[in-house]
Amino acid sequence: MLKLDVTTMMVVLAAVSFVQLIIFYLDSYRRTRTDVARWWAASVACFSGASICYTIGQVENISPIMSVGSGIMAIAAGCMWVGARRMRGRPAVIWPLLLLGAATTTVSMAGRSVGDTAPGQAAWLVAMGIGIGAAAVELRIRHSSQWRDVRSFAIMATVAAVYFLARAAGVLLMGPTNPVFLSLFGTGVTFLVAILLLVSATSTMTALNNAQRTAQLREQATLDGLTGLLNRVRFLEEAESLLRRSRDNSTVCSVVMADLDRFKAINDEFGHITGDAVLQAFGDACRMTVRTSDLVGRYGGEEFIMLLPSSTAPEAVRVADRINVVLAETGPLRGTGRMATASFGIADTSTGFSSLTELIARADRALYAAKNQGRNRTMIGDGQAA
Repeated sequence: MLKLDVTTMMVVLAAVSFVQLIIFYLDSYRRTRTDVARWWAASVACFSGASICYTIGQVENISPIMSVGSGIMAIAAGCMWVGARRMRGRPAVIWPLLLLGAATTTVSMAGRSVGDTAPGQAAWLVAMGIGIGAAAVELRIRHSSQWRDVRSFAIMATVAAVYFLARAAGVLLMGPTNPVFLSLFGTGVTFLVAILLLVSATSTMTALNNAQRTAQLREQATLDGLTGLLNRVRFLEEAESLLRRSRDNSTVCSVVMADLDRFKAINDEFGHITGDAVLQAFGDACRMTVRTSDLVGRYGGEEFIMLLPSSTAPEAVRVADRINVVLAETGPLRGTGRMATASFGIADTSTGFSSLTELIARADRALYAAKNQGRNRTMIGDGQAA
């Protein structure tokens, strides 16, 4: 009867893990194909493969296949840890997983060859406990601000890790056939814990992966695809809000309009690839120069816009100068021998607050004055030289 129960649990684990793999692939991995999703899919696939090995080995009484299943189960826990690790941006480590799987399989085979299954059971249980526990810790660190999203899996993983480690200790101290051990850590209970862990992990990872995908789509909708700066619509939305706060706090802010010099000629003479490189270089120069509190966006074509809170026009001039310096440090455009430069127009609220539209218009007039006076320079207000 016990053998039937164990076999049934193995079949259930194999079926559940396979279904979870299909669900995760269709609902999450196929749409995102992120490295994180790849590792979690690998973990579920290993659970499925291990349970199939256990089922075949149990039914056909083939010990080596069950030993291989133990090694694959250890790798499954390791993949779960690496997936959680990748969510923190940490590098993937593959060789420990292969070493752990090979060591677990070897220990299990060696024990079974002399009729002792305790070492093999203890090996894969310890590997499961450590791998799953480490995954819970990684998720807790990575998603401390989103604890509710991972709480169910973290709790389940902690319970499972404690159970697997306790079962490993029980195997070594009491033996796998001890009645007390079987009553506390029966094989059926172990597979039930694995099933609950698998379902919890897959549902949590699917939710997190989908949330990450949603965040990426939201970011793509607000950023310029070429330069990575805010697009025009998003910039104007955030600038309006920032300008209102500056008005409420009675602080000065500046609007900077920037235009790449002779950009059309560069595009016409050297092609759009070179033109795109200039746009990207200017975007990089802005990111290296402005503060985190400043707003920078691509206004259209080769024109850019900045809103600098708590900055007067002279302070904004220094920002514009630094951007041109950083841009010059990139060197001549490849294959052209030319240096990329930009002209700037600046307007601030020092003489009284006006609407964002009026500030942009004043900065735009100053920009055209800078272009008319030779380019590669900055003008303040309505034609005042910087």
